[in-house]
Parts: sequence; C-alpha cells; structure tokens
Amino acid sequence: MPSTIRSGTRPARRVDLGRPFRWLWASAVASNAGDGITRTLLPLLVVAHHPDPAAVAGLTAVNMLPWLLFALPAGVLVDRTDRRLIVLGSNLVRAAALLGAALVLADDRPLVLLYVLAFVLGIAETLADTAAPAILPRLVQERHLERANGRLSAAQIVLNETVGPPVAGLLMGLTAAVALATGGVLYAVAALLLLGLAPLARTARTARETEPGEPPGGVLRDIRTGLRFVLGHRTLRLTLAASALYGVVFSATFSMLVLLSDRTLGLDETGYGLLLAAGSLGAVTGSRLAPWAADRLPTLRLARWSLVASGAAYAALGLISHPVLAALALAVNGVFMMGWNIPVMSLRQRLTPEHLQGRVMSVSRLCAWGGMPVGATLGGLLAEALSVPAVFLVCGSVLAVGALLLLAPLRETPAPPADQPTAQ
Repeated sequence: MPSTIRSGTRPARRVDLGRPFRWLWASAVASNAGDGITRTLLPLLVVAHHPDPAAVAGLTAVNMLPWLLFALPAGVLVDRTDRRLIVLGSNLVRAAALLGAALVLADDRPLVLLYVLAFVLGIAETLADTAAPAILPRLVQERHLERANGRLSAAQIVLNETVGPPVAGLLMGLTAAVALATGGVLYAVAALLLLGLAPLARTARTARETEPGEPPGGVLRDIRTGLRFVLGHRTLRLTLAASALYGVVFSATFSMLVLLSDRTLGLDETGYGLLLAAGSLGAVTGSRLAPWAADRLPTLRLARWSLVASGAAYAALGLISHPVLAALALAVNGVFMMGWNIPVMSLRQRLTPEHLQGRVMSVSRLCAWGGMPVGATLGGLLAEALSVPAVFLVCGSVLAVGALLLLAPLRETPAPPADQPTAQ
C-alpha cells in the first residue's frame, strides 16, 4: 500500500465505484436506517417506564461503554478475520436482539433488560463500525476513497440524524414492539445485502498471510503493534490527536446546544429540531463537496483549514443571538466537519497497510469517541463557571488554534497516480 500523501488529483466527474461498493453502500443504508430508529427508540422506551434523568443517562453510558472496553480488541479481530463476515454477523446480532426484544419487552420493560439490549447493540456497533471502513480500501480505487467515504457519510447523516428520529417517533405511536421489530428487520436486510460481497472480497486473513508484517501473536501483542504503528507515524499520530480534540469540542458544544437554543436563541422544541436539521443539511452538503474539493486541493491543507473553519463556526455560535444566523453557523459547521472527516478518513485508509486497517480504525474511533464523555463534562463545567454561549466561544477557539498547532508540522508529498484498481 502506498505510504505517500496525495497532493490532489482530478478523476472523472462521474465515477462508477463498482458493484462491490454498491453492495456495501446498500447494506450501509439499511443498517444506518436501523441505527437512526434504535438510537431514538431506546431513550423513548426508558423514559416511558423509567422517567428519571439518571436512568436515561445510564442508557447512553451503557450503550457507549463497549467502545471503551472493546474498541482495541475489535481492531485485532477485524485484522484477523473476514471483515465482511464481521459486519454481516454484527448486523445479524442486532437483528436478533431487536426482534427478541420486540417479544420480551412488548409490555413489561425492566430497566436492566433495556440496558442489556443497549450494551449488546453497542458491542455489535463497535465491531461493525471498525470493520466497515477497513473493507473500503479493498473495494474501490485509492484515488476514489474520498468519493466512496462521502457517499457512505451522506447515507449515515440522512438516515441516522434526519429520517430515523421522526420515523422512530411514528413507530412508537403504534406500538413499541412494531418499532423494535422494524429496527430488527432493517439490520437483517443489511446483513443479507452483504452477501453480495461474498464472491468479490478476499478475507483479511488471506491478506495478512501475503502481506509483510509481524508474526502471529496474542491479542495484547497485536494491540501493541497497532498502537506502535500509529504512534510511530507522524501523520497518523497528529491527525488522531486532532480527532480527539474535535471529539471533545463536539461533545462539549452539542451537550449545551439545547440550552443555547432555549436560553439564548429563545426557541421551542420545534425550533431546536430545525437547528439540528440545519446542521444535518450542512453535513450532507459537505459530504458531497468534500470529494470534489479533495480532487483539487492537497489533502492535509483541505483537512486542516476545514477544522479551523469548523472551530470558527462554533465560536460564532457563542456570539450569535439570532436563530437564523445560528442555523447558518451550524450548517456551515456541518459542511466543514465533513471537509475534515472525509479527507482524513481516506488519508488513514491510504497510509495504513492492509493487515493493520482494523487496528488503526479502532484507534481512530477510540480517539474520536473516547473523549466525548470528557467533553460533555467540560461543557457543563464551563457553562456553570462562565455561560452557555461562552462554551461555544471557548471550545471553537481552542479547536481552531489546536488544529493549526497540531497539523502545521505536516507537509504534503506527491503520490504517484493511482490508476490501478485495488484487489477485489
């Protein structure tokens, strides 16, 4: 795999990413629809029978706990086995869990069972979200990674954040069993669609046997190998540090957005929903613009200045009191968030050898999401000490300055044209 950083290429406007990618994308659409429904549904189920803020917060903590416990071992598993089968199996587990819950939790909903369901779904998500990005470099040409990641990101944003929540609410208006079963069916469809990759994707184990790398060892040894590779590669190390900073800033600001909407902007629940929709619309637009920009700008320059611009948009929210301007700032932030996420994800996929893709992706997820509980806590402390708008101003400024300091040492190096398709 090339270890150089692309300095900008211009593929054709209309790119056929191939039949293997279409199967993966279709599966991702179904699973993201399931994600959008279940992530809204589970808190609603808790609130309906256990209307206690601590119970709702506990659900979120239990659902995210597998990322802290299993992210790094999941990366080892992804590098040792067929990544397609990991995603397929994870979707089947989620389907079975939700369909079983539709029967068990139809009437009585003990809190402990809801927590168990959230934990099982969290484990499956940890495995699936680590394996899926590691599949992509085997399915599309290297120069088209931004475009492929952009299409996957657009589907995730639309279905997770825009379509899923209202659909979950409508389904809950029928019965909880119908809502749970719908999520289960969507995950089952996602698993079935991955069968289309069976004759096209080689297993990670086969790749591991043909790639130069470390000798087989235990799980801890494999984890250390992945961490050593990341920490020893300056571009990966610094971009992951920037991702960790972004995760803290995102969670700190998002946790306070509802208070900014209520206290500063004077919006009701509908207005808050429209604010979120503005951010999602910007992110979808960014997922379309980022591949186009990556064709014309050096990867690191695009990522660095997108992160700076995202920080500026957060800071602007701390200075704005008009709802329309706040919605515009959130939309702009969404555009530049994708201008960071998509090029950096593609860059990591390019720079990582095949036999380490899973472990690097697991470290990436851990850095980005592991700091989110810290960020939410810091956001609350800052709001108490200063004010809610100050959270956005301070965090946005820290993100912009941090992006410049962390990414300034990185330089683009030209890469040879990637005209050959990857192995499929």
